[in-house]
Amino acid sequence: MPEITTQAPEGAHFEFEEVKTDKGTKSLGEVPILVWDKATSAIEFYGEDAIRDVLDGTSLRVSFQSIARRYKGAGKSDDDIAKAMIEFRPGKRAVGASTPASRSARAAKAAVEKGAVNEEQLSALLEKIAKGEISMDQLGIAAAPATAAAE
Repeated sequence: MPEITTQAPEGAHFEFEEVKTDKGTKSLGEVPILVWDKATSAIEFYGEDAIRDVLDGTSLRVSFQSIARRYKGAGKSDDDIAKAMIEFRPGKRAVGASTPASRSARAAKAAVEKGAVNEEQLSALLEKIAKGEISMDQLGIAAAPATAAAE
């Protein structure tokens, strides 16, 4: 098991576990995950409001796994991963905060799931749009009106 020098907060420790990406098909190897041994220690560390946010949102383990995936993908060390987990603070769950990226992702997922297009075709199309090889005019799609949020 790898060694890290980063010390866990009082009442917690690091355990190494495998994290995967690409829908569980690609292993990123063993990474440190912060595990709380005492609920009172977690409450003292994060505060009651943050613990309430965790109870109404994403678990700490899921957040830590996400940190591990991002940092491993960026080539960061296990100590960098451990430090990021310690620095992490839970936030409030944002419901219904639709963004252009989230709407696009939802539409792409629906198109693939309904069999309207396969993943490779859709990826190739989006790459051509991103590179400017295909314009929205060529696809017969009018530009969306600007919104106050975008201004």
